[in-house]
Amino acid sequence: MEEWKKSVLIGGILLILAILFAILRNEINIWIILIILLAVIDIILGVLRKIKKI
Repeated sequence: MEEWKKSVLIGGILLILAILFAILRNEINIWIILIILLAVIDIILGVLRKIKKI
């Protein structure tokens, strides 16, 4: 699997898990926010790798 696909896939999984965990616990704390931010950054970097062929 190409590197950009891995990055987007892992970012998507992290995002889904963080949102599910926040819903199950009925709260959003700093750790969940950090995981969501890291997932979004991972997805953005994956897309940039695809566009720029890094």
